[in-house]
Amino acid sequence: MTTDLNIWVAAILTLAIYSFLVKENALFRSVEHLFVGVAAGYGLLRQWQAINRIAWTPAVQGDVIMFVPIILGLLLFTRFVKGYTWVSRWPLAFLMGLGASLSMKAIESDFVRQIQATAIRLNSLDNIFIVVGTVTALAYFYFTFRHSSVLNAGSRVGRYVLMLCFGAAFGNAVMGRISLLISRLQFLFTDWIYLIKT
Repeated sequence: MTTDLNIWVAAILTLAIYSFLVKENALFRSVEHLFVGVAAGYGLLRQWQAINRIAWTPAVQGDVIMFVPIILGLLLFTRFVKGYTWVSRWPLAFLMGLGASLSMKAIESDFVRQIQATAIRLNSLDNIFIVVGTVTALAYFYFTFRHSSVLNAGSRVGRYVLMLCFGAAFGNAVMGRISLLISRLQFLFTDWIYLIKT
């Protein structure tokens, strides 16, 4: 076994988290709360460093325009001051407008690019599967008028295409979780108790 204190702490916390597999217990809950607290503290620290690096340091060094996002950010906290809660609506309206404009860009990147990726030549079996799968999946969600026999058959194929895609996504998620488990087991058996030699 190792004598490194950091590895011992990480191994004990890992085993405490995996104790949930037997039964939910106080040890698991305490380590879960510890993880959430450390993650919240780390996130707060990273955000403070980002604000300092991106806004405050340039503003102090003469880039006066950087005071605008700092002031808008501080005005968000007027929500907690009685009688001045209305002031927080101004920066919130700015954030909503910014979010709406960015989502319009997302429409171009998500929607238009998907259409461009589907409008391909039918010169290979892969391309035929992509086009037929996309068209039939869209036919499954077409509810404007009563389905004809052709549209009904296309929507049935589209349902199978969707089930295949959801199954592949679920399998990918399970595979990712199993790879995380393997990584933790490798840590326990190689770095902690030296059961597996590297």
